[in-house]
Amino acid sequence: MADAKKNNPGVIRLREKGKVAVRGKILAGVMTAPQMAAVSRIAEEFGDGTVGLTARLNVELPGIDRRDTGEVAERLREAGIEPGSTGATLRSVVACKGTICRHGCCDTQGLARAIEERYGGCDLPRKLKISIAGCPNNCAKVQLNDIGIMGGRFPLFADECEGCGACEKVCREGAVLVADGGALFSEEDCIGCGDCISVCPTGAIGVASEGLRFFLGGKSGRVLRVGTGADGLVAEEEAVAIVGRLIDWFRENALPGERFGEMMMRVGRETVFAAAGMRPQE
Repeated sequence: MADAKKNNPGVIRLREKGKVAVRGKILAGVMTAPQMAAVSRIAEEFGDGTVGLTARLNVELPGIDRRDTGEVAERLREAGIEPGSTGATLRSVVACKGTICRHGCCDTQGLARAIEERYGGCDLPRKLKISIAGCPNNCAKVQLNDIGIMGGRFPLFADECEGCGACEKVCREGAVLVADGGALFSEEDCIGCGDCISVCPTGAIGVASEGLRFFLGGKSGRVLRVGTGADGLVAEEEAVAIVGRLIDWFRENALPGERFGEMMMRVGRETVFAAAGMRPQE
């Protein structure tokens, strides 16, 4: 059975005997219009005429005869869609729309594609899930993935502040208070969403620091586990290399069938963070 799954990535057994669904990986959850048209044609020709969307931003074509899976897979590849995101592999990387969202602090979709292009579908001791959120709004729920990545941007308040109050109004955490014609900033309360920087009409709020924060060992499903956050931010251009070190360490050190968080609990979180060149937040 394991070999069959490996040779037929993306094939999922359904309730009806002889029928399967074929899953296609959609990089960063973004399809072109021609790809959508191609998926529609395949679903009508081989499936039941419907297309499902998965929690990891992929497409699934249900109602396909098991004997047609090879041809369906080839048709998907012709449309630029690789079948997969099943089995003991790196599952499709989930990315929120931070690349184009007004709240986004990083290129979520570009990072997801870069990780997929380098490590997508690699064989592992057990499935590994990565999620990327562009800001602390956390639409991608990064702490509930084996590896979570969140963009952040922290403000630097200049003396030129005119005390208009725009920053105070937009800050949900109460980290900014406007008084006596200036802004009082609480670094302790700030979560790094960067909204105050964006709304400042005079440009008096600059960027003190920005980058990505990693979370390791999270898991959803029957047993929830919240990932442990890394201390500090890392530069966006370093993220793919860090992910690579974590994947390699997981491949080399996890026991068969062991999830990333279970491995981390067994060997110690400091050991896993150190393998990636980071340390856990206290």
